[in-house]
Parts: sequence; C-alpha cells; structure tokens
Amino acid sequence: MRSTMNISASILVLMMGFSLVACGNSNPAVQPPTNNTGEQTPAPAPEEQPAEGDVIEAEGILTGWADPHTVEIRVNDEPLSFQVEESVQPLFDDIDDEDTVRFKYVERTFAGDTTIKQLVVKEITKVEVDDDRASTDANGTSNRPKTSELEVTVEGMTEKRPVTLAQGNGYSLYVFEPMAFDADENELTMKIDPDYEVEIEKLPSDYNLDFLKMDAKEELSETGEVKELTKKELSTGSMNDAQLYMMSQNDKKTEYYIVKELDGNGFIFRVNAPIGEPSEGFLPMAYASLNSIMNEKVSFK
Repeated sequence: MRSTMNISASILVLMMGFSLVACGNSNPAVQPPTNNTGEQTPAPAPEEQPAEGDVIEAEGILTGWADPHTVEIRVNDEPLSFQVEESVQPLFDDIDDEDTVRFKYVERTFAGDTTIKQLVVKEITKVEVDDDRASTDANGTSNRPKTSELEVTVEGMTEKRPVTLAQGNGYSLYVFEPMAFDADENELTMKIDPDYEVEIEKLPSDYNLDFLKMDAKEELSETGEVKELTKKELSTGSMNDAQLYMMSQNDKKTEYYIVKELDGNGFIFRVNAPIGEPSEGFLPMAYASLNSIMNEKVSFK
C-alpha cells in the first residue's frame, strides 16, 4: 500500500513539473516585426545647397574688412559687402585698404528665401599702377603735368597745340584753349558755342557692348537714320580703335555715340556737333582731348 502511494506521489510530482515547463514556454519573447515588402525607411532629405549665378568680373577699391569673413569693396562709388571663404582669404594677404582690385564674384541665393542674397568673392588681384599712369597725391591732385602739347589736324594742317590738364570724375584729360571742361557735368564744350559738346561717361568694368549698341540706336534715332561705322571706315581716323562708333544726322546737327577703352577703362562719348563754322575744328580737338584721358585714383567733383 505504501509502495502504491509512493508511486502515485512520484507521478504527481512529475506531472506538476511538466505543467510548469509548459507554462514557462507559453509566452515567448516578442520579436521585432519583419518588413516583408523589401522597402527601407527613407533617409532624411539632405539640406538644400544655395544656388550660384554666373561669374561676374568687376573692379573697385577695397574699403576694409567688416568681420573675418566679410569685406567691403567700392564698385562705381557704391560700397558693397562680399563674403570671403577661407580658401580665398590668402589672396588678400598683399592687398591693403584703398587698393584698387580686380575680382570675380557670384551672387548666391537660397531656396528657402530667394530674397536673401550673398555676393561671394571667387578670385581677386591687386591692380598695380605703373609709374607712367595717372595717379594722385595726398591732396587729390593729379601728378600729370599741368600743361602740355597735343598733336591735332585741323583743316588739313597737323600741328602741336598747347593744352591744360582738367580733372573729371575718376579721370583726367588735356583740353585745348578754345574748349572748356565742366567737371560737375563731365562735359567738354567749345567756349564760343557750348552746343558743341561731348558728354563723357565712365563705364563699369563689366559693361556689355551689345546693350550699349541698343541704347545708341535708340538715342540716335531721334536725330536721324542711325549708321554704325566699320573698322575699315575708322581706320584713318583718331577713333580707329573704338569698340563702337555710331552716328546720325539731320540738316541741323550730327550726333555720335562712341565707346572706347582708354587707360584700361571703357568710356562712352556722346558727341553733339551742330552744323556751323566751329564744326571744322571741334571734332579733331575733341577727339585729341578724349584720347588723352587717364584714370585717376580718386574722383574729382
């Protein structure tokens, strides 16, 4: 009887053990879900890069540094701020404040806000002024001789005539006695008749000749039929190296629109020549004076 009870107790213990084992395996550890589609969670979109426009070439005067990454340059007398990246900063090592510089830059815009624009310098060099080029002293006075002589051909006779130095806005030129120069208006006129005049405009370094040609046609068409002279037609004249030479005329006057490079800078000359007695000597003297133009380091007003 005791043996039977012992056997029953053993069986009961074994059954309780199996029950505990079964309960222990009834709740397996939770496994991460499997993505059976083969798709991956997309990575965050990269930050959008700013857009850069075309490279622009310009010339100006270095004003100074606003901070370690921002420099101010005066371009056509307008102060502009430019960003300078670390790779470009060594190019400024030999450039001092108030030095004339020639540089390339881009306009950078941002997709999030197109109203925010940055001007970023890509290249820059100092413009060296040769000893024989026009310069100014501390008082803003040109170092060119105050008087000189220029060769001019009037009524078939070529001779040297005395001239006097005049100072314009960023340039100087020599003027013959029968003529006068107004620095405030940048105009060269005949004293006897101011209607004989040349309006002088100094161009920025990045001027577009095609645009100037369109402007010339529009301006000159008010006077008469517009004609553009070819290099061959200009070859024997004092404006033979002009980039653009256009004219129109009527029974009262002839007008000219001339674009020419002088001393490394572009200029527009708008010439008004009425029909009259002074017209014979006006253009030869005016052209000789214009060809004497040299850039000055400062502006005169």
